Amino acid sequence: MASADEERLVTGLMKLGILTADQVNEARQQAEASGINLTQTLLRLRLVTAADIARAVAEMPTGPAEIAEPADLEQTPAPAAATPPPRSAAPPPRKRVSGQQSLSAYTVDPDALRDVPRSVAERYLVLPIEVREDSILVAMADASNVFAIDEVRSRTGRRVEAIEVPESELRAAIEQYYANFARSHVNLSATTKDLGESISSGDYANAVDKAFAELLDQAPVVRIVEGILREAVRMRASDIHIEPRAENVAVRFRIDGKLQTHALLPADMHRYALSRIKILADEDIAETRIPQDGRFATIIDGRPIDLRVSTLPTFWGEKAVLRILDKSRTLVSLSQLGFLPDMRKQYEELINMTQGILLVTGPTGSGKTTTLYASLHTLNDESTNITTIEDPIEYEISGLNQVQVHPQINLTFASALRSILRQDPDIILVGEIRDLETAEMAFRAALTGHLVLSTLHTNDAPGAATRLVDMGIAPYLISSTVIGVLAQRLVRRLCSHCREGCDPSPEELERLQLTPEQQAKVQFHRARGCAHCRNTGYQGRIALYELMPMNNEIREGIQAGMNAAQLRQVALKAGMRSLKFDGLAKVHQGLTSAAEVVRVMFASDVL
Repeated sequence: MASADEERLVTGLMKLGILTADQVNEARQQAEASGINLTQTLLRLRLVTAADIARAVAEMPTGPAEIAEPADLEQTPAPAAATPPPRSAAPPPRKRVSGQQSLSAYTVDPDALRDVPRSVAERYLVLPIEVREDSILVAMADASNVFAIDEVRSRTGRRVEAIEVPESELRAAIEQYYANFARSHVNLSATTKDLGESISSGDYANAVDKAFAELLDQAPVVRIVEGILREAVRMRASDIHIEPRAENVAVRFRIDGKLQTHALLPADMHRYALSRIKILADEDIAETRIPQDGRFATIIDGRPIDLRVSTLPTFWGEKAVLRILDKSRTLVSLSQLGFLPDMRKQYEELINMTQGILLVTGPTGSGKTTTLYASLHTLNDESTNITTIEDPIEYEISGLNQVQVHPQINLTFASALRSILRQDPDIILVGEIRDLETAEMAFRAALTGHLVLSTLHTNDAPGAATRLVDMGIAPYLISSTVIGVLAQRLVRRLCSHCREGCDPSPEELERLQLTPEQQAKVQFHRARGCAHCRNTGYQGRIALYELMPMNNEIREGIQAGMNAAQLRQVALKAGMRSLKFDGLAKVHQGLTSAAEVVRVMFASDVL
């Protein structure tokens, strides 16, 4: 029989419209059959939640002395209680002595501890004892604590059976069993790369409290991190952003260059999920005040994946960004990059030269490395010695000598390049020209009879010359050594399943600055959105290019000290096709939209 307080609670739930009379009758029958109090039965049947109960209690004129008597599930249910005393009488004391049991009669199963983190155990005074087929047996200081029961049920997905034990005994048991559990799970290396294995180690356990170190091994944390990585790889995301906010943690994926919110995690999961990622990346989990960088490798759906991890302290906690490098992805060839035929022919002539510097420019994430790998794939044969200096090595290519930069041991772009020149190379790839020392070594290599490919951060092709001058390279060296500059951007590719012709918007025409004659020559396209593209209208990306081969007019302009805008005018007169021209050609072909071309353009494109 339900207690007086349970009857008041049920009445309150019915007044709020949360329960119906039929549902209450069903719960009563279940409670009588199982010997479990009515409140727990309502939770097990999922007719109410802990929040519903809290709301009903708050609506009561006075708070209940107790919601339910302690449940003793290991014994036969006691017969129905006598009629409760009138309300004017003092509330009866809790039956702590008669209803409580000793934990010494039970053996705590480590598998049960794994499903309930220590933070939850300490917050609700609950100790998992045994996992059964569809239930979990727990010890509680108050077996009628519906909030604790609801928390354990939601975390484990199992029906909760409770015994009540003295609070002092329970606190000591939580400390003992969780500490033992943590010590028994620290025997694996902290550099473990398999997401399914433990990542706690003695080294890290000494750096943080034992409870926290143990929590990093809990199944929910492992599943959350592994699930985020797996879903990002399946959706072909290039980056994962884990961003702490006031109320939750946002998980966002960058897909085809655009960030999309994938999930919102509870705020209390942030510390554990981020620390697991930091340990996988060999970062210091005890240090949260400064940015850190790391990387790790794993296997997802049978594919080798490298992840570069960057953490940054923000107002609400550390943010993490993971760059995904899918090493199983097939290298593309020059024919797959999206060059227009005449530009591709010009570019192939440049990469087949025996000496000089060929630069690929653009912002971070514009596909420069992909273009250079495709170029090396074309040049790679048994008669050529190709050596690369990269940070990091994104793809391993058979037949190439690839060097990973390690600044910690003074293996930089410049120092590696100095040694490579003694390795009899034909072609050298320098991942990025970042400073004067690297630039000087690259020019020295080009002047001594080598073809050097590298990247540079500039807005357009003519800007590469002025950027090198700003670094400290003499104009005469640039004009005599650089054979060409390729600038590029990535735009989203229209979905081929829902693509259709359209008229451009006035804003697009204004930004593109097309004359009526030019507009008439371009067939504009858009995509409505469908199941194939997840209703975005886009699927994949394609590059826009601007190629500036060196000629006498451009060389003279560099030596005369022209700025980037002046060099651009000279290059256009010499026949250079701008990014805008290349973009409009791909709009006409139905490969992308005018909106995408406008999005990646900068002011100097509008000519």
